[in-house]
Amino acid sequence: MTDAVKYKIVNIILVDSQFWRNQIIDYTSSNIKNNVQIETSLSKNNEILSVYLTLKFDLTIDEKEVIKSKIAMVGIFECTENPELPEDTFGKINAPAIIFPFVREHLASMSLKAGIEPIILPPVNFVQLAEAKKIEEAKIE
Repeated sequence: MTDAVKYKIVNIILVDSQFWRNQIIDYTSSNIKNNVQIETSLSKNNEILSVYLTLKFDLTIDEKEVIKSKIAMVGIFECTENPELPEDTFGKINAPAIIFPFVREHLASMSLKAGIEPIILPPVNFVQLAEAKKIEEAKIE
């Protein structure tokens, strides 16, 4: 039995971090909405696979933007031989699932430092996200 070659995490790097909040935030309104957008992309150079994950978060109260954030991290993965998982699948599902907890923690930390309750995002199902993106891309073509 041979060992299956797997992707190895080399590094996870913060490449962009932005956070803005309104000076006064009134959480007593019942009209609070947040918007979360996640984008992923990947590139390969020899045996190095770079997977970029960008999160955009904004919170509105009574249709007024009170918090806005953008965080981008890149995961650097190494693979030297034919892995069990295709690069595209790993890059759109597995790698973002590995990177996302670091993004979540960064947003929670920034919100605490901004003097507000921590923004704790729920986990994301990257299988569903990749499938939804595939459907959306099929509609565009």
